[in-house]
Amino acid sequence: MEKRYAIVARALAEAIAEGRHPVGSVLPNEFELADQFAVSRSTVRAAMRELQASGLVSRKRNAGTRVEARTPDRSGSGFTQALATIEAVQQFGTETERHVQRVADVVTDNQLADELGCRPGRRWLCISSLRMIPGDATRTPICWTDVYLDAAFADEVRARMAGHHEIFGTLIEKISGRRIAEIRQDISAVGVPAQMAEPLKATAGAHALSIRRQYLFASNEMAEVSLSIHPADRYRYSTRLTRQQSKG
Repeated sequence: MEKRYAIVARALAEAIAEGRHPVGSVLPNEFELADQFAVSRSTVRAAMRELQASGLVSRKRNAGTRVEARTPDRSGSGFTQALATIEAVQQFGTETERHVQRVADVVTDNQLADELGCRPGRRWLCISSLRMIPGDATRTPICWTDVYLDAAFADEVRARMAGHHEIFGTLIEKISGRRIAEIRQDISAVGVPAQMAEPLKATAGAHALSIRRQYLFASNEMAEVSLSIHPADRYRYSTRLTRQQSKG
């Protein structure tokens, strides 16, 4: 029997394909869709993840679910992100599953310091994880992520990480009582590192995207750095550019 979330996802995909929800439009919110299909909000969220995994929609906190394409992306198991705010980055953690592979205390040598953009000798707690799309029957990871958290928060992070499903930046905010004021992001083309190939179910050296995000407090102090490797066929980064309105 087809699961209820799959029925909802299929109905919405058909509506998008037929133009009832045009590309660029925003879908009804979770409450409205739950009423429309007589299902729970959790079922609607599962359906949204299906649509997002197929490249039909993108989701941003407080901005709704935007239609990105009329037909699914058949290039492979993928994930689309449309990021313009810190809150949108935080949403990533609620839409994917974290599978922790390793937790370790590290001290940056010259090479790692250059990768993170910090000074050599700085202490961090490193949490390495695979990220997966909930409900993906293939269990194909969308990325490998090494998250480096300021060692000052290490003990509390270790104690609370099991029950924390968002990105670690939100946990740092709860522990420190401070807000992440800025995220600096750098994206570059790389090959899948040999040591990550097997857990990623990818070929060593295959095309991939490397994404570094530095999380900073208002004081410009770096609280966290994440280094992610996304096999190229599993990730799409979406942005919207608009023309600045002329004055006068």
